Amino acid sequence: MIIKCIDNNLCSTLTLNKEYTVIEEGPEYYVILDDTRNETTCKKSRFEIIMDSDLTKKCKATINELSYQLQSDFKDIKNFTIRKNSKGDIKEIIIKFKYE
Repeated sequence: MIIKCIDNNLCSTLTLNKEYTVIEEGPEYYVILDDTRNETTCKKSRFEIIMDSDLTKKCKATINELSYQLQSDFKDIKNFTIRKNSKGDIKEIIIKFKYE
């Protein structure tokens, strides 16, 4: 998702009318890379949406599918791999499904 800053009041690392890419979205906030290339959590009210790539809908569909797999003892999953960064944060989960 691409958003544009419409309110940089009290935030020196955001530029008014600049576009930012959303890394993560919460109910009332966005996590973006600010002007200093740091991850910053900001209120949604500071931004307007420029382009929504339906990432939220895709994520919700993926979460629903994984929840189903958890409840069904992973009956359709062949295997999965979790990749972490040097800090130990999960960066990627690779899931292979069984095809019959």
